[in-house]
Amino acid sequence: THTVSPRPPPRLCPPAEEAPAIAESPGAAWWPGEWRLPSAFQHALWVVAPPKELEPGLTDITAELRAEQSNGPKVASSQFSESEKRADVHRALGKQGESPAWFGVKVGLISLVIAWIWLTF
Repeated sequence: THTVSPRPPPRLCPPAEEAPAIAESPGAAWWPGEWRLPSAFQHALWVVAPPKELEPGLTDITAELRAEQSNGPKVASSQFSESEKRADVHRALGKQGESPAWFGVKVGLISLVIAWIWLTF
């Protein structure tokens, strides 16, 4: 629906005309200058991003992980034959060849049906 009014509605949260002051300190509220957000949102907006440079004493865990994986995954040599692996998989399955996790799913579904019947009738 549209309303006819002689004047426009008040602008409660207009976008800011100037970019925010850059404060590169941990925990400070900051967003890119291209974002024209209302200045009333300064206290409520948090952009989670890595710092541009590390402070002394800090380590970059993601860079360490990337460096470790750059040579490819290290695969342990298999000491079991193919038939031994297949026998171990079948031993881990249930009597009908299903995964033990399906028992939990089955119990949950049966409980759901019982609860629905109890609450409906």
